[in-house]
Amino acid sequence: MRDFDPVLEAEFFRLFEEYYNLETDASKQHDPENYSLERMYPLAELAGRPERRLKVVHIAGTKGKGTTSTFVMSLLNAAGHRAGLFTSPHVSTVRERFQEDGNLVSYERLLEAGRGLVASVRAAGLHPSLFELFTVLALRLFADDGMEYAVMETGIGGRLDATNYVPAPEICIITPVSFDHVALLGNTIEKIASEKAGIIKPGVPVVLSKQPYPQAETVVRERAGALRAQVLFPSRNVPDLLPPGTPVFLRENFASAWAAVSALGLRVDTAKFQMPTLRARFEKIHDDPLVMLDGAHNADSMQKLVDSLRSGFPGTHWCVVLGCVKGKDIHGIVEALAHLPHADFVLVNPRTPKKSALTELEQEVRAARLHVLEVIPDLRELTQLPAGRPLLFTGSFFTATIGEELFHPRA
Repeated sequence: MRDFDPVLEAEFFRLFEEYYNLETDASKQHDPENYSLERMYPLAELAGRPERRLKVVHIAGTKGKGTTSTFVMSLLNAAGHRAGLFTSPHVSTVRERFQEDGNLVSYERLLEAGRGLVASVRAAGLHPSLFELFTVLALRLFADDGMEYAVMETGIGGRLDATNYVPAPEICIITPVSFDHVALLGNTIEKIASEKAGIIKPGVPVVLSKQPYPQAETVVRERAGALRAQVLFPSRNVPDLLPPGTPVFLRENFASAWAAVSALGLRVDTAKFQMPTLRARFEKIHDDPLVMLDGAHNADSMQKLVDSLRSGFPGTHWCVVLGCVKGKDIHGIVEALAHLPHADFVLVNPRTPKKSALTELEQEVRAARLHVLEVIPDLRELTQLPAGRPLLFTGSFFTATIGEELFHPRA
């Protein structure tokens, strides 16, 4: 598997074993006791307030925030500035969450920094979550390694996400807001948008991406107005630096990133721009058979994926390997996939400790009269899938991971 060392990966995660509790249970993260920024402040103090040595670009949204964040890093580099990127989740290796100037931070560097941070946390008697530790670890790495900018993607929500402890980012971006994590963030677009808009700070400009729901734009504008934060919008006229065939939704994310970097007053040298790797975002990992990974896990992102597949691969009869975690809009996801012509489906459990929605998924797929080839709770071998068929692994980044492991096996 690319950039993956099983021994060092396991060693890194062993450092954080006692902090897994909130990473694997989303409901715990957002109960009144745990959904709070209170643990972040003593943790940041312990780490030496690394955010004070960095210019932070803060990004929230339901979809597109990972690719938008990655594009921001690449554009900052092309403008002649060093930039770290903190994003989640990862597909192949935890190193994907920690990048510097377009490169994955080495295991050796992660282990060195991780050991020091965990030792300090234990000595101080603090009890943060894994994501909180990773947030501070990333900022300290970037500061110590001479990064000028830290591009920080929120985990869930925004208002009380661990990344939101940073008091004064240089600029914020709100990517498309749609229905996701409704049990945690609210069951209306207005409520979800309010949580995302919680990253906006007084007087700090905010780039607002093209929104699928006008209510989200209204909420963000009102929040920004109350804080006297200028709202900026992506232009349709940005340099075409992306490869031919890049789907519309990725081009829109690039336009948001361009708007943010431009608002910082930076001049991008387009000749120096390097297209970053976008893991499990309309990613082709194999040609024969054709294999695509996409972490789409709500109705809006799945519809965009389906539209892009129909445009980019017309006439292809996909075998869709589909797995979702509980709490997602399974009906909406299946409804979107019903517009993928002549597709067959293999239903699986995502590769994650989080609870699977396999039973509900099977009910929805069969109710929609989609063609189910097989239900495979534990997909481990390529021989379990039809030979020679174009394959799409989707429904979750944790399902995309299955495709990655099958076609780029771990050593």
